[in-house]
Amino acid sequence: MMRRTILIVGVLGMLAGCQPSHSEWIAIAQNGMVATDSQDASEIGMEVLRSGGNAIDAATAVSFALAVTRPYSTGLGGGGFALYYDAGEKKSYAYDFREVAPAAATAAMFEVARAEGRPGSEPSQRGALAVAVPGVVAGRLAMQERFGTWSRAELIGPAIGLARDGFDVDEDYVRRCRQVVKYYNRNPRMKLTHRYVWQRHLREGKIRKPGSPLVQPQLARLLELIARDGADAFYQGPVADAIVATMQEHGGIITREDLANYRAIQREPIHSTYRGHDLVLMPPPSSGGVCLAEALNILENVDIAGMWRRDRVEARHAIIEALKHAFADRARYLGDTDFGSAPIEQLMSKTYALSLAAEMGPTSSHESDDYGTVQFVEDAGTSHFSIMDRWGNVVASTETINTSFGSLLAVDEWGLILNNEMDDFGAYRDRPNAYGLEHSAGNAVAAGKRPLSSMSPTIVLKDGQAVMALGGAGGPRIISSVLQVFLGLVDFELSLEDAVDLVRVHHQWKPNEVFFDKNPPEKLAEGLRRRGHYLSSQRKTGVVQVVRRSRSQLSGASDPRKGGKPAGY
Repeated sequence: MMRRTILIVGVLGMLAGCQPSHSEWIAIAQNGMVATDSQDASEIGMEVLRSGGNAIDAATAVSFALAVTRPYSTGLGGGGFALYYDAGEKKSYAYDFREVAPAAATAAMFEVARAEGRPGSEPSQRGALAVAVPGVVAGRLAMQERFGTWSRAELIGPAIGLARDGFDVDEDYVRRCRQVVKYYNRNPRMKLTHRYVWQRHLREGKIRKPGSPLVQPQLARLLELIARDGADAFYQGPVADAIVATMQEHGGIITREDLANYRAIQREPIHSTYRGHDLVLMPPPSSGGVCLAEALNILENVDIAGMWRRDRVEARHAIIEALKHAFADRARYLGDTDFGSAPIEQLMSKTYALSLAAEMGPTSSHESDDYGTVQFVEDAGTSHFSIMDRWGNVVASTETINTSFGSLLAVDEWGLILNNEMDDFGAYRDRPNAYGLEHSAGNAVAAGKRPLSSMSPTIVLKDGQAVMALGGAGGPRIISSVLQVFLGLVDFELSLEDAVDLVRVHHQWKPNEVFFDKNPPEKLAEGLRRRGHYLSSQRKTGVVQVVRRSRSQLSGASDPRKGGKPAGY
């Protein structure tokens, strides 16, 4: 009953206080705003705000709701990062609930498993070895206990209703299921060994149509247990026993001790500035904060706004060159700083960015090895949501289970789909990961280590007030997508709608190709070719959720590339 009450009241609240936009994926309101990639989750978060909860309360409700409505992107079997700006304290907090490599993990484990496995198999991407110890439950409840005002039972209740009573799937869910069905058909043995996803979500190949209901009774039972007993219900007791049994049955290495020892970590946010804005960013093992700061520092040394007005090809060229420098340094230097040092201050320094900007030509590109490390002394599948409440508190949070439906392995009796985050390490010496990213030894597999991530939750302050929160999904495209939406709003003076809808470019240093998220205008494509860029025919996209405060008005956007809708009041 709780779920139906919240959703009905939430929609009425939207109609009463949230001004519609001519785009379904844009909302305008006065008091609170929630932007997620799921309409159900946005409405649940908005109703928490409307009923007196703060941004952390809404974030908790949204996260557990997304575990139900976006099971291919996030969930209780995954991990993530969150930034929180407390307007009363005027202080920012960063929480790392990234997945952790099990105690038995070793640097060579995937090389050995690949050699022993079937030809073409990728044990770091599918199956039990790909699973790292999940962190979502620990992270969400740690933040709720410290900063929230509602009980976890109140906040998890709507997600329980969505799982038990069902919700109508949308086009994005159906599209992801179609993609994963192809993988199962190429690997038919997995229809038996990884049967929960195959049966519950893919319906043995008879995929649901948009608007069809999805009920997840096993997941509802798990949510009920967590609502009653907290994080211990996940990391100890029968759920932990079931996770370990699943690991043992399928050749995984997670133990009871791995689960019991998991802790979310409060870290110090990293800070940067850009043209009068203060940026609150996530530190490693997220690479997003460092990469965004480095790219923006480079672009601060050029007249990117002037370029945009007179020659948009030149502006895109500058963005690509800045991204190539940032991704080159990401690959060379970044990893879990609990296991080794990373030259974060140098990479984020304005002096270093000036030296990189000096190497950028307005009409030409360079070879891959020429990016990053100029005049530098060496020192050693996803879902994002953004929330602002009436008091000016802000949450930017990104969660993931890595690729679609993670490892494809589930703990069937609890409806728990498990991540494949071990692939975010440098799992193999001779090949990049699933997203084509290369890694240094600093991101090698090690027991208790957290893999490097591209997640980029970002909070923007101006004159001591939070004015923007944004982040994205899409592997390394998160960084380039967040960067371009931010530039669209700050430098290009675009509307929120135009900034999010704009054609995006992506370059991650290697492979040396420019990717677009949709077919680019021919003038842009030809102009980049003339500047020496190699253009890929593949379309690679990121998905950005952003909330923005302008004077006394809030606006929110849920990227139309994934079909979510924001909600405010």
